Amino acid sequence: MEHQLQATSVERTESGVTSGLRPWKGQNNWRHSHHLKNVHGILNIIGWGFLLPTGAIVARNFRNFPLKCEEWYQLHTLCQTSGYIIGTVGWGIGIWLGNSSRQYILKPHRILGIIIFTFATLQMLALWLQPKKEDQFRKLWEIYHHVLGYAVIVLSVANIFEGIGNIRSHAAEIWRWFYVGMLIVLALTAVALEMYRWIKSKNQQQMAFDDGQIYASQQI
Repeated sequence: MEHQLQATSVERTESGVTSGLRPWKGQNNWRHSHHLKNVHGILNIIGWGFLLPTGAIVARNFRNFPLKCEEWYQLHTLCQTSGYIIGTVGWGIGIWLGNSSRQYILKPHRILGIIIFTFATLQMLALWLQPKKEDQFRKLWEIYHHVLGYAVIVLSVANIFEGIGNIRSHAAEIWRWFYVGMLIVLALTAVALEMYRWIKSKNQQQMAFDDGQIYASQQI
């Protein structure tokens, strides 16, 4: 009878989230895994989900028009590089979690993560291998850089929500609304800058038209 109880205790422990012969060891392993999952989520949200879109906003709006910032390239590179490093650490933790647990197998989330890391690595290489402005391949490089960059951002946002959807607790809603709030801030910033871009463009067109009218009247 005592042997059966011990065997049952071992089976229950092994059938849980983590395996082990002693309950306290299983609990410690579960807490460690849970902590790593939180770190994985936080790093990916900050790296892939916030810094990369911020870098794209900087490059679009602070290079020449509508706002000119002499340090725009340094800011863009800082956002992209730090986002890549932080996101890669989070991605690596996710890969380790997937490899270390027989129960923690999330194929869509894992596949998207590998694609994002691959595309982001190509983007980082593109930053350091970009041709000079007078190079004939510069235009093709810019198209490649923009398309791949926006693809990484879209896939990152989708995969973050995919990861949040895999959380089996009430914390999922907290994570979801936290990231939705972050996206709202980014979206409002981007929209405000796009509106400013449109208004400034219209004003410049109107000024050019008025100057042309004045010049034409002086020639009569």
